[in-house]
Amino acid sequence: MIIYLIVLSFVSSSFMSTMVEPETSKARSSEEPDTPIELIGHMVKRYEQEWYTHLTFDQKTTFYTADGQVERVQWWYEALEAPGALAIHFDEKNSGNGILFKDGVQYGYVNGQTIQEMPRVHDLLVLGFDIYKQAPAKSVEQLRSVGYDMTKIYADEWQGKAVWVVGVDAPSDSLAQFWIEQERLLFVRSLKPGRAGTMQEVQFNKYEPIKGGWVAPEVVFNMNGQRMLYEEYFNIQVPATLDSAIFNPATFLEASW
Repeated sequence: MIIYLIVLSFVSSSFMSTMVEPETSKARSSEEPDTPIELIGHMVKRYEQEWYTHLTFDQKTTFYTADGQVERVQWWYEALEAPGALAIHFDEKNSGNGILFKDGVQYGYVNGQTIQEMPRVHDLLVLGFDIYKQAPAKSVEQLRSVGYDMTKIYADEWQGKAVWVVGVDAPSDSLAQFWIEQERLLFVRSLKPGRAGTMQEVQFNKYEPIKGGWVAPEVVFNMNGQRMLYEEYFNIQVPATLDSAIFNPATFLEASW
């Protein structure tokens, strides 16, 4: 279950006092897109010159039981290099336990040993971060590969704001889809069928501006409407660069930031 949730996961938090709201012209509503790739093109055009490449933060991760009770709380320490890389250490930065997403491959580490290496497109990493730092065609192909129909799009509303819904062309509670806020062109929600007939929902909530881009201060994971995982970020930093060893599978365990 932990690995399954990790595969889904990413971002949430409280923020640095140095955050600056993007220019008003950047917050205008987007031109209406006819296709998902056109929407992604608008997202890239809006932010590609300013969106950060590197991000680090401490994450408080709360797990819930099937009946909605808090099961446990764990701290994760994360570093991002967009596009394509996310490093996570569990409990402590040097614990020897963690997971690395690098260029479409997922690596798992337990007690200082590599226990997993498998192809994996982390769609939340793509939707929340990489999408602003790579060609729209690449994002479309990645998202198609994990089950989204990248030919369909329609307009809807989420949490009182207009959104574009990609993956379906009409409301559906059974098909894979992701939701992009129209005004700021930010990913806010996804729905995907899961195992045993479940429906997995992820929410990126309470976005705050940071160094030319945005980060969600909380991420919620629900299964069939029941909360399963809750993420909160602290100590968020946007460094100019990060040591490449952090994202190298061979040096991941020894590297730090």
